[in-house]
Amino acid sequence: MAAPVRIALRIPGTAPMPQLMTLIQDVEAAGFDGAGILDSQLLCRDTFATMALAATRTSRLTLFPAVTNPFTRHASVLASAIQTVEELAPGRTKFVIGTGYTSASPIGRKPATLAQMRACIATVKALLAGDAVDFQGTPGRLGYAAGRDIPVLMAASGPKAIELAGEIADGVLLLVGYTPGIVDAVLARLEQGARRSGRRLEDLQIIWAVRTGTASTTAEAQRLARPQQCTGVF
Repeated sequence: MAAPVRIALRIPGTAPMPQLMTLIQDVEAAGFDGAGILDSQLLCRDTFATMALAATRTSRLTLFPAVTNPFTRHASVLASAIQTVEELAPGRTKFVIGTGYTSASPIGRKPATLAQMRACIATVKALLAGDAVDFQGTPGRLGYAAGRDIPVLMAASGPKAIELAGEIADGVLLLVGYTPGIVDAVLARLEQGARRSGRRLEDLQIIWAVRTGTASTTAEAQRLARPQQCTGVF
């Protein structure tokens, strides 16, 4: 039997926190399954602070950064932050990390490389598992790692990034479109990466990020759902 389709909304933290909490509570009340909180430090309220407060104001929603990155926070800070949120919302938390386009450009940085993504994901996963990590010759461990399952997903859109996600992450958030030809090609790349670490496609969590538009006519809805000039969030 196929797994049920679950739908999460991506929430930009551009409104004041009280308004954001009302919106997130409305998302839960409307029956959606999750809320992904945008991480773009000069555009939005802090992602993990928003997630933590949302954890205390909801009872069912899955909460995740959509998406964080490996350079505005150190990998050890990322592991600490998501572990803290998970304590407030046990079993309702995911960790999603990408190369950080909208976090990088406002501070004059380039997005993270795939090598940086590999290193950061490995570090976060090890720390969440309670393992010691070598930080340039200094061993460190997340002292309060609970060993609970916090899926670590990688956001990806290019072929190499998709393969890397299949190889090293617990799943992937895909911003590639959602037509049959694209879906087949992307899943083939993802499976190729998964095989490098002895896994199957079925072992991965897969999130398809798609733009939608709601309007009184199909034409207007399609216009609203069109990609904007500045894309590449993932």
